[in-house]
Amino acid sequence: MRHIFSDYKSYLLKLNLYETDTQDETTIKNERRSTRLYLVLLIISMIILIFYGSLRSYTKIIVIQSPSLTEYHLIKEETSLQCPCSNFAVKYKTFTEIEPFYHELCQSDFVKDEWINHLFQLYEESWNNSIQIDFRRIGTFQFQTLRSLCQLAKDTINKSLQSFGYTDFIQSQLILPYTFEDQIGSLINGFIRETPKAFVRTLHFMQDIAAQSLFMTGASITSVRPIIQYGTYQIMPDGIGPPYQIPRYDGIVPYPGINYTFTNGSTCVCSSSTATTCMGLATFDNNIVPGFQTGCYMLSALMNSTLEAFYNQTFIDNLSSSSRTFEKLNSSNPHWRIDKLLGQLFVQSWSNKTYYNKYYKSCAPESCSYTNIQHGNFWDILLLLIGSFQGLSMVLTVVSPIFIVRIWPIIRSKICRRTYRGSQVAAVQAMPGNSLEKV
Repeated sequence: MRHIFSDYKSYLLKLNLYETDTQDETTIKNERRSTRLYLVLLIISMIILIFYGSLRSYTKIIVIQSPSLTEYHLIKEETSLQCPCSNFAVKYKTFTEIEPFYHELCQSDFVKDEWINHLFQLYEESWNNSIQIDFRRIGTFQFQTLRSLCQLAKDTINKSLQSFGYTDFIQSQLILPYTFEDQIGSLINGFIRETPKAFVRTLHFMQDIAAQSLFMTGASITSVRPIIQYGTYQIMPDGIGPPYQIPRYDGIVPYPGINYTFTNGSTCVCSSSTATTCMGLATFDNNIVPGFQTGCYMLSALMNSTLEAFYNQTFIDNLSSSSRTFEKLNSSNPHWRIDKLLGQLFVQSWSNKTYYNKYYKSCAPESCSYTNIQHGNFWDILLLLIGSFQGLSMVLTVVSPIFIVRIWPIIRSKICRRTYRGSQVAAVQAMPGNSLEKV
């Protein structure tokens, strides 16, 4: 091993890249010195280039043509990602599904013809032998109204869903999945929140017009209608016979209104000032119908009613008293008023889904690009060394002999001169008798 090392050392000492045919010993030494300097500078330069290549960073633009959804998920977290959509406008119906689940009333027996016809039969049978607050006087009209309101709510929601579905979601750039979920979720929640409000505002407006204009309602018992008033004239004959009377038309006078007396003892009159607030609980066979109200304006009374009586199968059976059995309601909110249910368009809950894959397919980005900051890898460093080697070698091949032949002798002479002067000063100071003593 030592022999090999010794041979290698001897080889390096005798290595001469600038070898010529000269036999001059000084020239040969300078050529060997130039070779050593060349190799040292070349190795140092290569090391510097390796460090430079490994530490430097550069920005690389990466472009993916027609990326699939799987490819997009791999790069979606890149901060500078840009994926222009080929279709800027995508309709909401393409990637959303919104479905309402209605209150069971709107699918129950109580909005079907058989139930309403049965109530109408009770109305006809009890008209002449029932009091004004009897449920049989209003039942058929109120459940017809409930059926109409259910259908109106469904029509309103269907039209609103159709309008929402055909609205365009406009984005020039593909948006990230979580941003997509947030934006679309917020839009859907706004749709669910605002659709019933618009419907209820319209309904309240119609109620106010009916109340202020004293429009007649569907059932005559709740109407505030005028009546014709007659009087008599007394005729005195000219001394022949007794006086007599003839009919006289006095014109139309306002109807004084129906008087309501409720089971709690309260009373009211269907006049213009109290009609909208004149309401109380209805009865059936002298028993209160829980939560169900009657009054001057059926719609106002219905809005303030609850359906709790129709969660009781015994009450329903007593009311039907026939071979046909009508099923009671079973939901968990029997004490909710009709106006609250209507305020939700009779919707118990909503189901909404968004599909990012369908949005991605409709957006159809033609390409995705992003910038990536990279550091030199092995192949980058290797290419850098290969590209730099030739030029660097040529420069060092020229510089090294010049430094050894021309520059190094000057530097060496200056160093030697300083060393020589320093040794002379030290010799003089060391001679006897040159030391100074203070007396």
